[in-house]
Amino acid sequence: MRRSRFAALAFSKRFVGTLGSSLIALFLLVGLTGSVASADNRDVPAFPSDWKSNELKEHPLVGKIWSRAKMGFVSAQDFGTALARARYVLLGEVHDNADHHILQAWAIRTISKLRGARIVEGAAQMDVVAMEMLSSDQQKAIDKFYGRNARVPRQRTASDFGRLVKWDKSGWPDFKLYEPIIAEALRAHLVVTPGNTTRAENRKVAKEGLAAVGADVVRRLVLDKPLPEAVAADLTAEIRDSHCGMLPEGAIPGMVNVQRFRDARMADAMLVSKWKGAALIAGNGHVRRDRGAPWYLAQRGVLPEDVVIVRHIEVSDGKTALADYGLAKNDKNAARGKGTAAASNDDVSGAVELSDFVVFTPRQSRLEPCEEMRRQMKAIRAHKSSKQDAVTPADAAKDAGKR
Repeated sequence: MRRSRFAALAFSKRFVGTLGSSLIALFLLVGLTGSVASADNRDVPAFPSDWKSNELKEHPLVGKIWSRAKMGFVSAQDFGTALARARYVLLGEVHDNADHHILQAWAIRTISKLRGARIVEGAAQMDVVAMEMLSSDQQKAIDKFYGRNARVPRQRTASDFGRLVKWDKSGWPDFKLYEPIIAEALRAHLVVTPGNTTRAENRKVAKEGLAAVGADVVRRLVLDKPLPEAVAADLTAEIRDSHCGMLPEGAIPGMVNVQRFRDARMADAMLVSKWKGAALIAGNGHVRRDRGAPWYLAQRGVLPEDVVIVRHIEVSDGKTALADYGLAKNDKNAARGKGTAAASNDDVSGAVELSDFVVFTPRQSRLEPCEEMRRQMKAIRAHKSSKQDAVTPADAAKDAGKR
């Protein structure tokens, strides 16, 4: 009997020891698994590399991310972390380049993931994605899409969004290009909101000047503060060049006013008081620090450290050095926004001071832009000549909403 008690005690000790070891092993496994999960949460999503644009896919700069802070290339991890830490993120594009929209969607997913996992301490919550492609006269359709609660939309998809805002009638490139952005915003419970002015507003500003929008709006949008003289001259030259020299000289000041009005409105869309932070989807020209939406954010008190600007640009054949894109460390012209840096939102461009990051992509095949511009201007002149009238600034502004 005594022997059996000793045997039972020995078994009990062995059992407890085995159980204890198992529990310790289990806790260690859970801890390691948790660490792995935490590490996974810290990782940005896989960076896009399945390029859709069909020119220069093998160019050595394609897929590279240039950083102004580092004056060189950085990893997708460092890039994504910088995006997640900013309160206001401006994501540029060439409108018809599918890769740019895939990269913008990646940026939104990255911000949502890193902030949602509380990986980026102290980062502001992003609540809104403003888009150049949406104007304020589409707000009712957007409200209908979201229903009563914009943060918890009805069970609708990105394609439903495109249908309700009548994207196919907007004049912008095919909605399929922008659908990934809308889908990511919906997945992250971000509110998609208009960032652009209406065509009617643009025509009025082109014809009557900035005062046409009212003194209160001019003051609120800081349109009463002129751009620096050199920057204003650069913008004027760019508008003249981007219209291939075919825009009547008298129409150019009106177009400058329209561009300023649109940039200021995009900044305003990011600053709606009830939102804590925002992203802007817009052409590269609208996200320039020297005169685009970031300039208006700065005039309204937004601190530089709260803003990250990204320009997605297409590579050019035979141009494989950063200096070719105005991004060389000692490129004085690039630092001032001159030369190649002064290119429009639909061209290969870059400049040291214009953005915080530049992401290089393949080039989308397209018609020579001046040929299309000649066709449009010829049609406008033919229409006006039938009325024995000249081309006016208002005529030139008709398509300004998508430049």
